[in-house]
Amino acid sequence: AVLDGRPVAVTGSVDRTVRVWDLGTGSPIGDPLTGHTNWVGAVATTVLDGRPVAVTGSADATVRVWDLGTGSPIGDPLTGHTNTVVAVATTMLDGRPVAVTGSDDTTVRVWDLDAGAELGHGLTTTSAILSLAVCRSDGAVVVVIAGRAMFARVDLKVGEL
Repeated sequence: AVLDGRPVAVTGSVDRTVRVWDLGTGSPIGDPLTGHTNWVGAVATTVLDGRPVAVTGSADATVRVWDLGTGSPIGDPLTGHTNTVVAVATTMLDGRPVAVTGSDDTTVRVWDLDAGAELGHGLTTTSAILSLAVCRSDGAVVVVIAGRAMFARVDLKVGEL
């Protein structure tokens, strides 16, 4: 991400915190971001309303959105997963910023970051998610999902969630 004109990295930790790092100096920026109640293993960044944000997933089964400029959470935790959130990716879907999350509960969920709410009811897979990625292809958003015993591609459309 870019914060105040400088490139930064955002990391999650087993100590339940999220940290922002100045890539030029290697130093942490500000205090750790706290709120997750278990380890944080998934992080993605995007821009929301003109400000850089991080979206984090945790073993507490929640997804949180953080304002990187202030270090404050944005809204309430996003809930719906019932096990560790192991993967987070961000993109734009029909002009709105979304996060796509994958969990050990075998679901992939899509979150409207402006509304702070889930779009649809999630996608169920055949195994726990290990990783996911989003990309744009011919104007559509494509989610590539890797699980313990599966690999899948899903084309996302808001009306079909």
